[in-house]
Amino acid sequence: MFEIGIIIAVVMAVTQLIKELKVIPKKYLPLISLLLGLAAGIFFMNGVLKEQIMYGLMIGLSASGLFDQSKIVTKNKYIPKERFTCLIKL
Repeated sequence: MFEIGIIIAVVMAVTQLIKELKVIPKKYLPLISLLLGLAAGIFFMNGVLKEQIMYGLMIGLSASGLFDQSKIVTKNKYIPKERFTCLIKL
């Protein structure tokens, strides 16, 4: 019914909104993403209930995985000092 990539993006956006509003502690955001994905799979995907649940789990895990990966990338903004000194010695 809906494109799965769009649903993943919406789940990520809602998770980010919940994070910014500080409604729920950050440590529960992957669980919220999984639950939102599960609900989206049941309500917006075609198929029997087992397929909808499987799609929902894939949506939620994809959204939380992408969310966690983007968090890792933004944390590593600098080169560690020991890596920089190794480059100078060469």
